[in-house]
Amino acid sequence: MRWSGWLAVLILSALLAPAVPQQTPSDVAFGGEYFFRLRASAGGLSPEERAAALQVRFTLVFTRLLAQGKPLTVQVHSLGAVKSISVAGVPFVTVTAADAEANQMTVEQLANVWANNLDQGLRRILSESVR
Repeated sequence: MRWSGWLAVLILSALLAPAVPQQTPSDVAFGGEYFFRLRASAGGLSPEERAAALQVRFTLVFTRLLAQGKPLTVQVHSLGAVKSISVAGVPFVTVTAADAEANQMTVEQLANVWANNLDQGLRRILSESVR
């Protein structure tokens, strides 16, 4: 086969190769507040599954904050190459290298952004709930 023949085979192979499925981003929102968008899988969970798990954690956080009178604290913890964010003492979300890459940031930068969004948004929800 000549070069043009090989080139045609390579182009056809690329066109017929199965596409890599893209993950569907999933927004994390609660109480009318938008917090962040999950764009990567982690811990064997898709972005949608991670967002659903966070809804359960939001309920746990609000139980601690309102029913038990715990103070609102949002903290970033280092766990090797990843960061973990806790809210009112509840381990809330892990920020991985895949999350950071999908958001074009470092793990530390993204963890700080998400923690800040959680702190500000939860404070707004809490101020509305005590009125």
